Amino acid sequence: MPFEITVEGPSPATLRLAGDLEKFSPTVGRVPPRHPLAPEKGRIVIVAPREDGLDPLLMEICGVVHRAKETLIPGAEFQMRVRNLAYSEPPSGSNQFLEPFRPIPSLTIQPWTSEHETPEDPRTIIIDPIHAFGTGKHPTTILCLRAMETLIRNSTHGPGLRVLDFGCGTGLLTIAAVKMGAQEAVGVEIDPPSAQAAKNNVALNRLSDSVRIREGSWERVSGRFDLIFANLVISALMKEGTRIPDFMARTGTVVVSGFGENQMGQIRGFFEGIGLDLSEVSLHQGWGAAVMRHNIP
Repeated sequence: MPFEITVEGPSPATLRLAGDLEKFSPTVGRVPPRHPLAPEKGRIVIVAPREDGLDPLLMEICGVVHRAKETLIPGAEFQMRVRNLAYSEPPSGSNQFLEPFRPIPSLTIQPWTSEHETPEDPRTIIIDPIHAFGTGKHPTTILCLRAMETLIRNSTHGPGLRVLDFGCGTGLLTIAAVKMGAQEAVGVEIDPPSAQAAKNNVALNRLSDSVRIREGSWERVSGRFDLIFANLVISALMKEGTRIPDFMARTGTVVVSGFGENQMGQIRGFFEGIGLDLSEVSLHQGWGAAVMRHNIP
């Protein structure tokens, strides 16, 4: 199962660092300043072929970066991220995210350009995710959007519907929730670059009054929500999922995704164990999503 290690920093410094990382066979590219909130950076990408060799490789790369900062590139700041390529969709800077597309028939995702500063169609979302998960092309994101459209359309909560997206990535689901009719949506993201990308996207869509992005974990969540989304890999669902019922309204609904079709039994057993009943299952390209509600007599 391959992993992608990305080192990112100021463009000139990254080019110099690439020489020190040459033995890992990296590819070097640019992150262009696609809008004022995303200044130009350099990007080094290294692929680790297997998980069992990931930790030693990360330690060695961290050592190279640390030595470079001390000796070659004083003052330069670098960010490192790891993507599991089996779970992640292509980053927005790739050739697979250059044109508008529809993850579901009623919603269009428009990559940001200077010509598309504000979406004209109310069901168009402008996205400039930089590197964060959530361009809308991954099967789990599509499953969540399908469930969201149905649940909001059939909601009995009226215009006051509150939505939480735990692990929001680029903020796509939070933005989509308001576009589909929710009064308020909150996105929570523990990864600082992803949280900043989500805030940028909310601003690009002019939704700062109704969509709020918070950096952190459950400690950044308050109140209860009518609809909660958690699109996370299964290890994160098992770790963080125990807190979901604490933030659900009594008649609330939760949608979890990020797991494979063959893991559905494990997901069902885990969430039934914390007091939720599975009411619907959907599958797409080998991935699964589950809709659940409180187990209330």
